[in-house]
Amino acid sequence: MKYIYAIILLFNFLSFSSAQEGKKEYGEKFEFDSENEKDPHFVLLDNYNSYLLSVIDVYGMMAGHQMIVRKFDQKNTLVETFKYDFPIIGEKNMFNSSLFNYLGYAEGQNGKVAVFTEVYSNKTKTYQIHKLEFDKATAKFTSTVLAEGEIPSAMKSGWLYSEKSENGSYLAINYHKYRAKGTPDKNQLIVIDTKTLSVAWQKEVSFDNEFNSHKFTVTNSGKVVLVRDMSGSKKGITYLTVISANGQEDKNFESQIFLGEIKSVSIGSQEYLVALNGSAMDFKDESYRNLLLYDLQSGKMLNNNKITAFSFSSVKNITDVSIRSIMLQNNEMHIFAEARTELKEKMTTGFEMMNAKEKYNFGPAYLFVLSFDGQLKATKKLSTQLYCSADLHHSFGLANIKGTYYVNAGEYYGIYVLGDNLQKEETKISFNIPKWQTESPNQFVNQLFTYFPDKNSFLLAKVMSKGEMALVNISGF
Repeated sequence: MKYIYAIILLFNFLSFSSAQEGKKEYGEKFEFDSENEKDPHFVLLDNYNSYLLSVIDVYGMMAGHQMIVRKFDQKNTLVETFKYDFPIIGEKNMFNSSLFNYLGYAEGQNGKVAVFTEVYSNKTKTYQIHKLEFDKATAKFTSTVLAEGEIPSAMKSGWLYSEKSENGSYLAINYHKYRAKGTPDKNQLIVIDTKTLSVAWQKEVSFDNEFNSHKFTVTNSGKVVLVRDMSGSKKGITYLTVISANGQEDKNFESQIFLGEIKSVSIGSQEYLVALNGSAMDFKDESYRNLLLYDLQSGKMLNNNKITAFSFSSVKNITDVSIRSIMLQNNEMHIFAEARTELKEKMTTGFEMMNAKEKYNFGPAYLFVLSFDGQLKATKKLSTQLYCSADLHHSFGLANIKGTYYVNAGEYYGIYVLGDNLQKEETKISFNIPKWQTESPNQFVNQLFTYFPDKNSFLLAKVMSKGEMALVNISGF
């Protein structure tokens, strides 16, 4: 009998060690519009207060265009909410014709956080790019015009994109202007130093050839890398233009390539590109079939590894893939990437078809391990949240604690670490929610996941209903 008792004790001990509960402290629920608030981030964190940044950029009956900053105390209780409307063009009235684009955010090292927006108007045929800055010391907002100019019309207003460098030191905005037939391809570049939230440099670059530049990235030293490619039947004929404050230089590829997703990474002082790509022979199915490491200085492809993780045969209805994070450890490059897929709903009536809105989901997600010469050493599919509408939820959150990766995969998978050469998932914190109960809206916003070293605790956020959220502190794990 005593042997059975010992076995039971041992089993309970092993179960506890593999899935600890931790001490979970929920703050009071607060109002949060999970249908319309987008791109939430924890910002301006210290040992006394935390802030939650989000934006609303919607049209229609619930139209709103705002930057929202919420302040919380040590018990995760909402202290105050600050809101600031996106600037408009012209006079403020119910007939104002301003249209908006939210471009991204950056957190400074000066107690400030900024949101970047575009406003344009068909009535005035003009556009402006704004920086909206919140200062936690004064709880005040300021707005600065970074660029402005004329547009042919609202339909021909061009395209704006933003990217952050992998080290977080720079945010770059590329305003790819509308290009009429027979005219140059113009890109207005604005590079922000995120430490001060000031403009590091800006310029307009113009190209007279047939190539177009939509996709781009920004390096850890603040250079912009434009992908210049041909469209139509010539898609896959591609080169790069590396642009700095003082000049620009073209870089070529030894073979035909179509770049689906690119990020810049540094190894020492050398800068490289990591790119998901294909041969462009059948570019819809080939966009994410290879994983490339490219030396930006020499203009050489080091290795282009075949992968199947994000092929159309592996992931149905895939629309794109984003590289969420790249970390360098143990003489390896650890690349965390996530797919975005379209949810195809069965519709039986004409009314349903007329009123249908495109819906997207994040996942699956993978970790790719590369050597510093670009050789693929390992591929690991991550256990991720099963239901995560791309309107608000990413499929996982990530924290690197003293070289160990903690993955927040939501209610069903909990928080786990990657062990055994990054191949084994060991659950550290379980939420004990049955699989069938994890569907939105009652679920964690997985990417809202940060670690406080001084307190040895995690901070998370959970949507409690369509109109409420609560912050969660987890310690003792």
